[in-house]
Amino acid sequence: MTKTNWTERLKKWRHDNQEQYAHTILGEPEKINLYKALPFPGVVLVMGDRRMGKTGLAHEIASQVHDHRGSPCVIHLPGVPDQLRKRIQHLLPAWMKIVSKRDEWPNDAVVIYDEAAQTAHARRTQSGQAVELDDLIGISGQRNQLIAFISHHSRKLDVNIITEVNRIIWKKPTYAHQLFERDEVSDFTMRAYQFFDTMRGKKTWTDTTLLRAKKLSLVLDLDTFSMKQCTNGLPAWWNDDLSRLFRNMQRTARGTLFQG
Repeated sequence: MTKTNWTERLKKWRHDNQEQYAHTILGEPEKINLYKALPFPGVVLVMGDRRMGKTGLAHEIASQVHDHRGSPCVIHLPGVPDQLRKRIQHLLPAWMKIVSKRDEWPNDAVVIYDEAAQTAHARRTQSGQAVELDDLIGISGQRNQLIAFISHHSRKLDVNIITEVNRIIWKKPTYAHQLFERDEVSDFTMRAYQFFDTMRGKKTWTDTTLLRAKKLSLVLDLDTFSMKQCTNGLPAWWNDDLSRLFRNMQRTARGTLFQG
């Protein structure tokens, strides 16, 4: 009877896992449609550079889930002036509501949570709000919710949020996003940077290539540990006015006065 060599088995196990890790990063991402890329219930993190369509993508996610499941959506915007909140709400469909409290998150719904809300910020990890958010993420499966966090990069977010994520979806990042990313996500963000950078070839970015990039998303499926790619449009209600109002909201959350 052959004696089990546990050391050799451990080496093989490590090698196999390194091969899987490398294949996930370097392999060609599978092409799928956006809805098939989504977990429901689940937690999604949308990352990428400014003005590359992160908020628009989150709204398109809500639109597709609503079309397939009839699920409502809430946009969590605490601390936003009433005037701005009302102007945004006026441009949204009736099944999308702006809320400022987490006890307003309904069951069987999509929740859009922008990093600009700040309560998910890494520097507030020990706050009561962060603990409450962690608890809500923990029971989101029981409540049948899809929570979509929006951030430029994961370093800004509480680590407890990162560990609960089922999908990371990148819009075009910059090289700096990879340099200052969390170590655990750095390789994947570098892959995302290279994935989008090939679209411009050896030329500088143009309006045409940037527009193409905005329609594309790279997805890391952490349930199957695989990379996907998909295109996304924008929902019917999305327009320049709504985009501008969300940018104003982000500046307001950072302490800039909103100018009507």
